[in-house]
Amino acid sequence: MAVAALAIFAVTSCYDDSSLKASIKELQDQMKEANSILEKIKGGFVITDVNKTDDGYTFIMSDGKTVSVKNGANGKNGTDGQDGTPASVIETKLSNAVEAFNFGGKKTIPINVTGVNIIDAFAPAGWSASVDEANLTVTAPAGTDGAARKGSVIVVATGGNSLVLMTAAVALNILDVNGAYWDALIDDPQYGGDLLYGPMDPETYSYNVVYTWEDPVTRLAFDGFGSNWGSVSFSSGGEAISNYVEPDFKGAGYLRQLEVPAAPANGSNFIVHFGAEDAPAGLSFADGEARTIESIDCIMTNYLANSAIFGDGFFGPLAGESFVAVKATGFDAEGNETATLSKVLISGDEVAAYADGKAIEWSTWDLSGLGEVVSVKFAVYGSEDCYGDWGFNAPAYFAYYDVVVKE
Repeated sequence: MAVAALAIFAVTSCYDDSSLKASIKELQDQMKEANSILEKIKGGFVITDVNKTDDGYTFIMSDGKTVSVKNGANGKNGTDGQDGTPASVIETKLSNAVEAFNFGGKKTIPINVTGVNIIDAFAPAGWSASVDEANLTVTAPAGTDGAARKGSVIVVATGGNSLVLMTAAVALNILDVNGAYWDALIDDPQYGGDLLYGPMDPETYSYNVVYTWEDPVTRLAFDGFGSNWGSVSFSSGGEAISNYVEPDFKGAGYLRQLEVPAAPANGSNFIVHFGAEDAPAGLSFADGEARTIESIDCIMTNYLANSAIFGDGFFGPLAGESFVAVKATGFDAEGNETATLSKVLISGDEVAAYADGKAIEWSTWDLSGLGEVVSVKFAVYGSEDCYGDWGFNAPAYFAYYDVVVKE
């Protein structure tokens, strides 16, 4: 977007001083509007001003550095043989894909542009970048505190009478479900909506909906719901994107199945899992390559919290040594289990404190013990008193976000 604002500079092939002054003024005005965007996506690097010189333009950057480009002269650098072809701004990508980085990881990206004079490289907040004539080297931050999760690294160069901005998109290797793509996967209403259920077949009283997603950074994907008595929907078990937050969980039932009692620390979206041991569901790496899932941040949903703490007439409240937990099982490329890890979502001895107003908070779950996996499946389960004639009685939900992946 920033470069789009700059590109107004490439306007005319004939030297017209009044026209160029007007273009500069318009460019300066657009830069003021674009600076807030630039600060966010480029980690603080902005071109704050541009000045006309006798033979071209000087770009002033936010760190005080300047870059000068000159107009063409006598057709030597011009495109049409006329004097003074004005300087222009050119943007090109160093990589078409988003480059994913582990915490503290380093990558070298070849510079595939020739005939330019490289000035410097600029990285998002918390990242670092260095550059020579052949390569861009980028180092990711060691953590997320104060650091950009994603952004653009920009190599600034000059070439002929052009300012050349070479960009590379970078991101921490985290499944971050925020943005327009993910927002479009959030159903409304929470139960019975078109995305997670779709229309009911009036003859079979069943659903048949397709709901899949894939993250281009980590390559983690959800492949769709299974079939439950011929019906394919979220009721069959799966992973749904949500942003429903309500601190007051008392009275929450299945109509509020995508709701959690606290907002995530990063962004507004998260993933809601539904599925007990008889219908586990989870994520897989779309490219079939094994990786380590280091951790996720997780929380019980409002539906589970209400049932476990206050009871819903069908299940709960929990008491004593009773508990509801979630297990994660890893699988390799051949479908063999690598390991299983468990985390208690709520226990009976916590019920009184939560009923008295203790806040329910997100917590980090270390999943590195699963080893390198191609897929992971989650299943909600509990103590013996959580089961009845029809199987697991507790709401089999939990929510998670920030799936940290290590290559």
